[in-house]
Amino acid sequence: MNQLCCFLILITLQLFQSCCLKNGCQRINQFKSTLRGNYKNVISYENGSLLISRKQNSFNGSGRFLGVLFRNEIYANSADIKGTFCSINTSIIIQLRQNYELNTLVLWLWDGQSRQYNLVVYASHLENETVIFDQISAQAKAIQIQFSPQIVDKFRVYNRNGNSVSTTTNIIKAEAYYKK
Repeated sequence: MNQLCCFLILITLQLFQSCCLKNGCQRINQFKSTLRGNYKNVISYENGSLLISRKQNSFNGSGRFLGVLFRNEIYANSADIKGTFCSINTSIIIQLRQNYELNTLVLWLWDGQSRQYNLVVYASHLENETVIFDQISAQAKAIQIQFSPQIVDKFRVYNRNGNSVSTTTNIIKAEAYYKK
């Protein structure tokens, strides 16, 4: 009888331990997913990102088609150019709602007239900036920037010397997420 009780207690303890480990792993995975923005775009109206450089930036479009780079619809049935742009030696700075662990930034640049851009992109956390992209002639269209996973609270796109057609850096849309 004693051996049977000990055996049942051991089995109960083992089941309890495996259950705790399983729940612990689920909590860790849930925490990682939240820290990584649930593996979705964290630069959007819905996620509360801020364009903190808005006073030094300009916007194309009007009304609900104003060219802020957070919106989901990037093209409309219109000849208007949409986007956010900045002059030489200024930046477009995107403040995220919270700190996220990210490893991918995608920038859709205005690609009319086959432009080449001269820009530097920084990811920062607590004002410590890391260069994640530095090219003298970034070919226009979508630039997908992969960088080592890091905690980010802000992105800064610095216009070093405009593009091959004008002196501005024109961003139609930006997305940031953790890519598995």
